[in-house]
Amino acid sequence: MKRNIHNIELEIPNSGIFIKGLENENLIISLSIMKFKETNLEKIATLDGKLDVGGLAKPLHPYIIYEVLEKNNKNIFNDVNIIDKRENENNIIYYFNFGLILNTFIGENEDNKDKEALKTLSFMQNFIPACFFSYQIIGDSKAISKNVLEDLKNRYGYEGKNYKSIFKKEVYINCNCLERLNFSHCEFESKVSLRFLKDNKYKEFHNGVDFSNCIFKNEVDFSYFVSGAPLPDNKYYNNAQNTLFKDCIFENKVDFHNSKITNNIYFNNAHFKDYVDFHECEFNKIACFYGVRFDKAPNFSQAIFKDNFNALNITLNFYFDDLKIQISKEYENFNKDIKEKENKKPLDKFANDFRDSFRIFKSALIKDNNLLDTSNFHKYELYCKEIELKNKKGKTFKDVVDRWQLIFYRKLCDHHTDILQSLNSLILVIGIFVISSVATVVGFNYSLGYKPILEHWYFSLDFYNHHINSIIQDNYLFVATVNLVMLFGYLILVGFALCLKYMREFFIIISYVITLLVLAVSPKILIPAMGIFTDKRAILDPLSVLGGIYTIIFGFVAFSFIKTIRKNSIVPS
Repeated sequence: MKRNIHNIELEIPNSGIFIKGLENENLIISLSIMKFKETNLEKIATLDGKLDVGGLAKPLHPYIIYEVLEKNNKNIFNDVNIIDKRENENNIIYYFNFGLILNTFIGENEDNKDKEALKTLSFMQNFIPACFFSYQIIGDSKAISKNVLEDLKNRYGYEGKNYKSIFKKEVYINCNCLERLNFSHCEFESKVSLRFLKDNKYKEFHNGVDFSNCIFKNEVDFSYFVSGAPLPDNKYYNNAQNTLFKDCIFENKVDFHNSKITNNIYFNNAHFKDYVDFHECEFNKIACFYGVRFDKAPNFSQAIFKDNFNALNITLNFYFDDLKIQISKEYENFNKDIKEKENKKPLDKFANDFRDSFRIFKSALIKDNNLLDTSNFHKYELYCKEIELKNKKGKTFKDVVDRWQLIFYRKLCDHHTDILQSLNSLILVIGIFVISSVATVVGFNYSLGYKPILEHWYFSLDFYNHHINSIIQDNYLFVATVNLVMLFGYLILVGFALCLKYMREFFIIISYVITLLVLAVSPKILIPAMGIFTDKRAILDPLSVLGGIYTIIFGFVAFSFIKTIRKNSIVPS
């Protein structure tokens, strides 16, 4: 690939930081380790071998980058400003119209022999100064004294107005950082990554990062991300602050896999609109996901939480079909470039990985004694188990039974998490029983030549009761066969009505009407078992057979309904 290079080669005064130029439309800002050391030689000598990096180096910020480019007439490339500065009464916004790459290089001193000096600063290739691509002061900035305001301007680029940056193209933080990176309130319209070229090397941010209130409109790659790691060789003061992604909006895929967070990390109220991958992450201290919203299933498989994991008030805004599609996509994306069949990862293993993620959330909520939210994550865990069993190779009979059991409970009451769905299922069972009973009576009467009308329903029932015993005595095998067919017909009808969406909706509407009518006319019809000792029906009476199987199903569904209510209430189980 041909490199398209536009040289700028400007140093930000007294910093050792160079605006190198544009390479393939990426603005490259680099720290020369040796130049930084030469610039701060006197300061370093007075620190007795231990560096307070925060006090040693002025932070990098868009104000100084913009000023250096403007003063040297280097802010335009191909008739486009590299950085636009726009301000109103209260705010300043810096628009980075090209990509941004932060990195380091060693550089050279005058005699190119000071190798010992390089050992303290260059062996890890760290970007030493802090970076503030936004700066917010809460309160009345007019109350700030001139001296303080001047110091804020020199150090952080603050001109009496809050500022932030909007990045139109890619941002690559292609180096380790000793000091803190602050991107809070910024907007990223293209990809954000910790590496320009794909590799599995860790990028270390020793004083954490702040991306609070950011909007990410494209992919975010923070894989192999280390935050808050101890500084090397005890040569620096460790001022590690929290890692912050509070109130962020992620509109595309986010990748944190294999990251190590050694300080506290907060994602409070963040919104992940696409897939987010935290698999094999390690969280050594507090990991707070309070109020986070996931529009697609997150992947936390094999993640390790050594301290407190806050999973309260998390919203999972997806359903079984969404989860099934997502697992299939992850399976396809992972295996698309693998030619050897034996090296491909089977789909049931992906389902198991996602199940492991929900198990981790569930375990954290159980520790907090939060049983209401726990049941919701357990539901998603069972979703994954169902998908896993469906795609498992070499299924046993037990696997088949377990899968159909999971399907049944998902359709019946969404694994005891949806009270309305459970109530609808109960009403559905009642409605289909009443319809089946009416159809049975009408069918038998019609076969005997009696054609009742709606107004004479009781006469129809009397006619049925008067003749059914003699029919059973004269046609024993035929009635037994009819009962068997009717029994399976009722079960199949209930099964289809529970499982098929449009059929379910149709029968639910009818069943509510029927149930209300029955409650008004004769409530005891709802529980035929109540009449076992008072009715004088034959054992093979189709209404008795239908009532028996209905009573069993009704009891089972009613029990499930009660269990669902208790699981979704504050009443102790």
